[in-house]
Amino acid sequence: MTNAVANRGRAEAAGYEVQTYLERAGYRVQHVMPPDVASTDSLVREAVSTQKRIVAVGGDGFIHYVAQGCAETQATLGIVPAGTGNDFALGLNLPTNTEEATQAAMTAAQPCDILKFESEAGKTRYGASIATAGFSAAVNIRADAMKWPRGPLKYTVATLTKLLRLQRYEFQITVDDATIAGTCLMIAIANTRAFGGGMQIAPDAHASSGTADLVIIRNTSALTLLRMLPKTFKGAHINHPAVEIISGTEFEVQIIDADSSQTCSLRADGEDVGSLPQTVTVVSGGLRVAGASVGHVPASEARDTDK
Repeated sequence: MTNAVANRGRAEAAGYEVQTYLERAGYRVQHVMPPDVASTDSLVREAVSTQKRIVAVGGDGFIHYVAQGCAETQATLGIVPAGTGNDFALGLNLPTNTEEATQAAMTAAQPCDILKFESEAGKTRYGASIATAGFSAAVNIRADAMKWPRGPLKYTVATLTKLLRLQRYEFQITVDDATIAGTCLMIAIANTRAFGGGMQIAPDAHASSGTADLVIIRNTSALTLLRMLPKTFKGAHINHPAVEIISGTEFEVQIIDADSSQTCSLRADGEDVGSLPQTVTVVSGGLRVAGASVGHVPASEARDTDK
């Protein structure tokens, strides 16, 4: 199953490569390129019901939609990273080479944790890597709306645009039995360590812990945030006094815009999963991924000295 438009259309060629590798290895392959989210969901649920192995070729957004039908089932999901960021594959230490990733996709399934989102209306969604609200979600929304520039550069432009008018947010989050509140720039609930194409916002998060890391970047200046963001690629931001990290298994999340009092949306794997408040729960072993290596990856030894 390939998202043909991922990585500016380059994933389509990767999908045909995967098909060739599998057929040469003797597997019977049904290669589909669903045109939209509804088709993806239908195809995944049919594959799950008939006990077919699903090999998803695409980026984090595509994996997000495939995971909706695979989560909390016995289905085995193989992943061939072919998107722009591929942060979930990074978090599972999957190969980036197409042939090696295809081979890994046909190995034994490993249980991985997954995030489960439940709205007040009772709607349920899942997230594979990181859920976020506030500045990071606003950047993602802005980038999605931009027709130019294309590729990773649009996230840089969107970030700078949002920094010019940096919004603050009031939050109240209950982590298991403890409630914390205050003013922040953003929050992230991390099942794996990175988002945004390798930004290690939660460098110690891993999908076999049974917990997620809540990362809060509290109220600080736009200049401080601008200095902090490049350091996230090595996880070197985590000792900055504006950064707070708390591990837990269940998070009751509410965040509103400090100026307008409007409720914020939550995004997971770069995709909209609905308005807050929501309850986010770690489902231990809730997604079976072929070839995943989900053990602990230590944080960078680098530490932030820019106070």
